[in-house]
Amino acid sequence: MKSFNGTRMTRGVRIKADIKSVQICFIRVICVLSLLTNFVHAQERTVTVGLQAKPIFPVKFLKTGEQTISQNGVDFTITPKLGYSGGMVIRWGFTNTVSLETGINYVKRNYDLDFKTDTFQGKSDFGVVNYQIPVSALVFIRLTNRLYMNASAGLSLDMFVSDIHTFSTYFNNYSQRNGVFQSGVLANLGWEYRTVKSGYFYIGASFQRPFAQIYNSSLTYEPSKSNNENLMMKLNGSYLTFDVRYFFNPLPVNKKIKKLKSEKVRE
Repeated sequence: MKSFNGTRMTRGVRIKADIKSVQICFIRVICVLSLLTNFVHAQERTVTVGLQAKPIFPVKFLKTGEQTISQNGVDFTITPKLGYSGGMVIRWGFTNTVSLETGINYVKRNYDLDFKTDTFQGKSDFGVVNYQIPVSALVFIRLTNRLYMNASAGLSLDMFVSDIHTFSTYFNNYSQRNGVFQSGVLANLGWEYRTVKSGYFYIGASFQRPFAQIYNSSLTYEPSKSNNENLMMKLNGSYLTFDVRYFFNPLPVNKKIKKLKSEKVRE
């Protein structure tokens, strides 16, 4: 049983909270899928598989910059650094203008931790690792014969690997996950060049904002055993990425053929 922020949480209570967060996220995903399928009636569909790499950049005006908290002359600052994300993308093309994307990504956020007083200054760093399953609805606009522009929005289910503990002689940082499973909202804007034989080439930018803070950090400055300052900070976890993707040539999926096969199986 761990103590954090003046409260105690048993393992059973944390498991129930994680299960509840997963249920809420899946309900949101199902709602997105239901809304999308209500607008899609095409007979011909395609499936496209791709790979992506996404460097993570801190941008202050999007609330992805540094966070600072002060107490009794002690200043703690957590500053996002360059991180990275990458993984696999699966796209279902319902029409020439509407698609659905999902997949799985590895995400690594990196942070600097600085603390200072009138007489002392220290620095450390730490990283946050999670695995992500995004679900997004895309709308395409055809600019030229092969060039397309797209905008998308969706949700993500994120699994955070562990709590984080960093320390030195004079400070201690214990960051506790706000649940193993968490969710957030996604938005994307990009451009895609489609070739006949060599696949699709894509560049763009994405923004993710969790629905709640991803970690609760307990920051302690300990100049001596009899004197210490304890501060609490909520890590918001929002980030902006530059996206580079490559998609293999799409495969057609005909609904009529599927229907004929299913009828043969029934017979």
